[in-house]
Amino acid sequence: MGVVTLATPTVDDLVRTLLDLYTGVEQRLARDIATSLRAGIDSPDWAADKLRELTTLRRRIEVILDKLGTDSDNRVRQAIALAAQRGGQQALRELQIQADAPLPDLVNALEALPGLGALVRLARELALTLRSTHTQILRWALDVYREVIARAALPEVLLGVQTRRQAAQRAWESFLDRGVTGFTDVSGRRWELASYVEMAVRTGTHQAMRQGHADRLTDAGEDLVIVSDSPRECELCRPWERRVLSLSGQSGRVLREDEIVDDRIIAVNVVPIAVARAAGLFHPQCTHSTSLFLPGVTKVDNAVSDPDGYEAKQRQRAIERHIRRWKRRSAGALDPVAKRKADAKVREWQAVLRAHIDEHGLKRLPYREQIGRAR
Repeated sequence: MGVVTLATPTVDDLVRTLLDLYTGVEQRLARDIATSLRAGIDSPDWAADKLRELTTLRRRIEVILDKLGTDSDNRVRQAIALAAQRGGQQALRELQIQADAPLPDLVNALEALPGLGALVRLARELALTLRSTHTQILRWALDVYREVIARAALPEVLLGVQTRRQAAQRAWESFLDRGVTGFTDVSGRRWELASYVEMAVRTGTHQAMRQGHADRLTDAGEDLVIVSDSPRECELCRPWERRVLSLSGQSGRVLREDEIVDDRIIAVNVVPIAVARAAGLFHPQCTHSTSLFLPGVTKVDNAVSDPDGYEAKQRQRAIERHIRRWKRRSAGALDPVAKRKADAKVREWQAVLRAHIDEHGLKRLPYREQIGRAR
């Protein structure tokens, strides 16, 4: 029998795993609530029975969230450790040092990495950010459950204008459309659950990658880095593309020896990396990175701006949210007619997405369209 080699996960793999955990819980709660609401919906005692089941539902959700917290914490440590290693290895390659050493056990990798304090802080901050969503998830589930029951008992239902099932379906759909919302980042922008989790994890892992990269360069006595030219950049980052930054905080014109011509001095205009960060570079979801800047060696070419590409990418994200919205409706449908309508809408928005991707040459990311892949 041959030996099976397990591939080392990438940072994107771990980001997707964390996103799957949270969207999976959102989907599971939608299914559980829908199942509970459907049960005995034609009984005259339905509303009273459902309210009596509220405590049981709460306990079930709390168990799910406790398991989510444990799984999430473990994967956060792995993601931060792996990202920091990738950043450190990139720095070693830039320094022309062998960088293909085997990776340590990811579960305990934080203990083996340089810059331990900063990385532990990043892992703790990301874990706490993700756990902070749990209260909102619980509140959403319980509030939705109570509100659907209340709306299904309104006078127009009692008077026969519409059936209880129809009223419950309409109320349920209005909550499913929004999903779990109410999450706000440091800049005040509001997010739905899936987008918020992905934003937080990508931001945390990119910070860890940059930290690992900076630590290695600083250990080697290097201070200057240059910002990448990222495709489809936003307005905040555009002014910083291909700028030279100082890790130690130097500012203005600094003198450096030419790495190619002996005894030649080159003047370089630099900005402290903290200043660039305060101005918006490396914001949540930022795709920019830095690399070692060597005077006389590193080519400082002009950045290529693509505002239309940025707008196309944002449109793609909006279409993906519509797909997730209708998949939530499908999973939580209280009657077959509503489910068929939701499934048709999923196919309709997927067709819109395919056309948009073809038109703008974008990459389709199926995991961003999925709800509830995690188990």
